[in-house]
Amino acid sequence: MSVQVPVRIQTGAPVRIDGKEFSAGPVISGGRVFHDKEAGTQIVLSEVAQMRMALDLRLRDASPFAGLSSARRHALRIDWGTFSPVERKTALVRALYVRKIDKVQPAPYRSKKRILVRIIEEVGKTWNIPLEARPSPRQVRTWYRTFVTTGRDVRGLVPCTWAKGNRLPRYPDWQLEIVHAQINKAIAVPETASLRTVKRLVDDALRSEAAARGESLTLKGRNNTIGGNLIARALRERNKFEILVGQTNAREARRQYHSVQLGPQGDEVNREWEVDHTLLDVFVIDEQTGKLAGRPWLTAIIDRYSRCIVGFSLSFAPPSWASVMDALRVAISRKAPYLRNYVGIKNKWECFGIPATLVMDHGRDFKSNSMAEAARALGFNLRYSKPKKPWLKGKIERWFKTLAEEIVHTLPGTTFSKVEHRKFYDSQKFAVLTIEETNWIVAKWIIDVYLQRRHGKLGVSPAKRWADGLIEIPLLREVPDELLVPMMGLVIPRTLRAGGIRYLGLRWESEAFSEVRAFLPDSANVQVRIDPLDVSTAYVFDERENKWVEGQLVEPVEARGYTLNQWATVKRLRKMIQEQEDKDADEALDEAIADIREYVDRIRRSRDKSKAPNRLARFQNRTAWSAIRPSRDSDDHAEPGSHVIGLTKIQSPPLQPHAPYEERPPRKRRSESNVEPLSVADSMESTSAGNAEHDGPRDHKPTAVDTKVPTVIRDMPPDDASNHDEDMDEADLPSLLRDDDEDDEVAVRPPNYGETEED
Repeated sequence: MSVQVPVRIQTGAPVRIDGKEFSAGPVISGGRVFHDKEAGTQIVLSEVAQMRMALDLRLRDASPFAGLSSARRHALRIDWGTFSPVERKTALVRALYVRKIDKVQPAPYRSKKRILVRIIEEVGKTWNIPLEARPSPRQVRTWYRTFVTTGRDVRGLVPCTWAKGNRLPRYPDWQLEIVHAQINKAIAVPETASLRTVKRLVDDALRSEAAARGESLTLKGRNNTIGGNLIARALRERNKFEILVGQTNAREARRQYHSVQLGPQGDEVNREWEVDHTLLDVFVIDEQTGKLAGRPWLTAIIDRYSRCIVGFSLSFAPPSWASVMDALRVAISRKAPYLRNYVGIKNKWECFGIPATLVMDHGRDFKSNSMAEAARALGFNLRYSKPKKPWLKGKIERWFKTLAEEIVHTLPGTTFSKVEHRKFYDSQKFAVLTIEETNWIVAKWIIDVYLQRRHGKLGVSPAKRWADGLIEIPLLREVPDELLVPMMGLVIPRTLRAGGIRYLGLRWESEAFSEVRAFLPDSANVQVRIDPLDVSTAYVFDERENKWVEGQLVEPVEARGYTLNQWATVKRLRKMIQEQEDKDADEALDEAIADIREYVDRIRRSRDKSKAPNRLARFQNRTAWSAIRPSRDSDDHAEPGSHVIGLTKIQSPPLQPHAPYEERPPRKRRSESNVEPLSVADSMESTSAGNAEHDGPRDHKPTAVDTKVPTVIRDMPPDDASNHDEDMDEADLPSLLRDDDEDDEVAVRPPNYGETEED
């Protein structure tokens, strides 16, 4: 490698010092002046310094640099981080060799092959580089020459593979068109498919199109499919904005890919204020009950010029006019009376005054009549920012983020913004702070931390910025409380009755109200203003005197000193507790009724499972009719034989020993002289006739067996009885009907069963 040392440098000739472009200036006493063309500065080098730098290859002629390729010169202007990991790794490996060569002395030995071979072997052993991956001495010599020419910049060792041209595309144009068409169908849509699905769709579409064209499809990937990086490379070449438009819409795409503008910065103190709401990421509990009360809402106002928080309001009420006016009243007033309720705050809160413009979004709470009346009375303008452009109101949005990161997410009961942080943290379980304690923490952080700390954009603290800005503007105008309190109150129409004014369960009354009511017609509405910071006072507009008159809260007494938001929260919590108590009472009643039903069902089941009496056991699981007239061909019946009915012995199947019957009204009995003995045949015919009169079984109640003497025996004529023993009397007859088996009962025909009036 030849060493080009400028032995004689002409004035004005271009040279390179450590890779930078210089021009040789005039020779002065003890050296020469060199002008830096890029920086516009100049340096002076003595002759000894010039010689030593030339021998060390730091001072060189400009011609070697001009011989570098355009890609290499372009690489020297690229940020190191923009190179791919592979390119950076390759450059660092090459640097191991060239830096080792750069230490060889004298400089002419650096191009010797034996020196280069020894260096390649040492680096390979030190860094465990395999033999097949080690470079040749010629490659290392080329790397070192480029390294020295570029001023020992490691970017000169980056392989410029992107500059290798004359390479034909792997896929023809029609195949690439199909790839992009499938991307539009599967990826640039709201229902985005995976890359594997898109790859399969592209592969199928390519095969179908190749078959239609009659061409052979040469696929470069594995398994005779398209290459694995084809879809990813095609996506990198596509405009991300166009893809996102297809997936969402043009507005969202512009929001993500277009540059965010700076937004208004403010010209002076109290010129422009921004107001907005946010739901704090922390759960708080109720001070009285200790139960979970929910997450409070924070309404804050910030001055654009100084970045000072001029007022805020913390309550459970969702974004509404009341919270806006509460924060606005704090912002306009001096803070000394306000800070008396906050023990432990060390610094002053000097921000107050009336803004020229109040910037807000298009929420309904910012478009109330009370807001418009307050703006007209106090003399400030209302400006609504354009929708979908948060940078136009970015000061308050950024402050909300700072508040959440620095203080809210460190409180017990916080709700983390990231899902992985909320996985093992039960925010509601760890909630211990009340809303008053949270309010103090927010106020302490604003006044003693945020306002006193140096702002990254301003370079000074917001409090210092406010104080400096007051010098450039006239004296701030204060608003008297007599005007501010009625003006910032809630304006509502109400009927002034004998009991005064009622609203949200509150009642105000005074002698002044009575005087106003004396000149009003019955049930006339009046304009009422309620102080949002203290519900102890309400105002009624007297149209006759054209002024606001004051009334005091008379009931409930415990609400005195509450803010309007606090009272609304108390009512809401009381309603929730009452609803829970009613729910518990209803559940207790339902539980009692369920217990009664269960008790009745248990009794019913126990009665069903008990053993029936013997006289009812025969009717279990069958009808009463089957007991009276069983099937004639039943196998259980005995064969016909002799049996005794009364004193008569007959050959026929016995009657059923027991059968249910119904009690009939007693029929008119015939005279004893007309009663004739009833034969067995007549009895059977009478029974058959009685049964034939019914189309189906008659419901009969089982009764106890009648132990009296049957009618057929009692009515027998004396001559029939003479055939038997004379000593047998009527009282002994039932014993003849008793069977030897003690389990069987007496077979007795129920009296009058199956007989009619005609019989």
